[in-house]
Amino acid sequence: SSGINAEWPLRPGASVGSLLPHYVSGWCAGMINVTVTFPINKVIFRQQIHGLPFRQALRQVSKEGPLLLYRGLGPPLCQKSLQICLMYGLFNTCYNTFPSYDNTKRIVLAACLAGTIEALVATPFERGQSLLQTPAFHGKIKNTLDLKHHLVTVKQWYRGLGAILFRNTTTNSLFFLSRDPLSRQLNKFDPPKLLSDFICGACLGALNSTLIYPVNVVKSYQQKQISTKNQSLFTSCKMVLKERNYKVRKLYLGVQLNFSRSLISWGIINATYEFLIHRLSKSSRQYY
Repeated sequence: SSGINAEWPLRPGASVGSLLPHYVSGWCAGMINVTVTFPINKVIFRQQIHGLPFRQALRQVSKEGPLLLYRGLGPPLCQKSLQICLMYGLFNTCYNTFPSYDNTKRIVLAACLAGTIEALVATPFERGQSLLQTPAFHGKIKNTLDLKHHLVTVKQWYRGLGAILFRNTTTNSLFFLSRDPLSRQLNKFDPPKLLSDFICGACLGALNSTLIYPVNVVKSYQQKQISTKNQSLFTSCKMVLKERNYKVRKLYLGVQLNFSRSLISWGIINATYEFLIHRLSKSSRQYY
């Protein structure tokens, strides 16, 4: 896996062309991932917004039939591919921008900057996805293009931004800080590179998504509404807890399926990214 090593040349003045493969590889990885995991994500979303057990959420989605199974695919397909594109691309760009910092500081700073820009770009897509997947709006919002008639202000499109900022900066930092050490440990067993990259991404993605799961539950709660007043992350958290009788374990409804989905999802993302970056870059180990 492509990690940081003090012996490798890092060029602060890296050109856009030399960093472009990181953006392209991330974009392709995101596209493949969303297409494969979207049905699982829909079941998890129903558990998050309605507090349903897995079987009940699965029955609800199944009853709607195959025509509605991929309803709402447009926003996450755009959002996730763009998010992963920015995550890897901006991280590498930002990392090479701060050569005077020590390695850990560079990773955290680059991860947080990338996560912040991701959030600013991706929040409207996540907002659209949440509304399209909410059963209450099936008869009111026809498709992705129809969203513009229901979300008429910038503030409405960016509902849930605080939760997404917190999620992105935290998970990005944990991912990039842990990826190289975990990859080195896996390589001691000399597995095929594609398998090693898949396992590395799967483990980190599943861990991150489980740690941050309650934040996503609150974010889904915020974004499933249109007419109500915007609430802070803290206020929304209190409202969700109140709805679930102040039982913290109910914030984790759907976490098992989310863990399984993240294993597959981040395994695909990391393996696809590494596979492509080694073919698109002339020297794949020149950058992080």
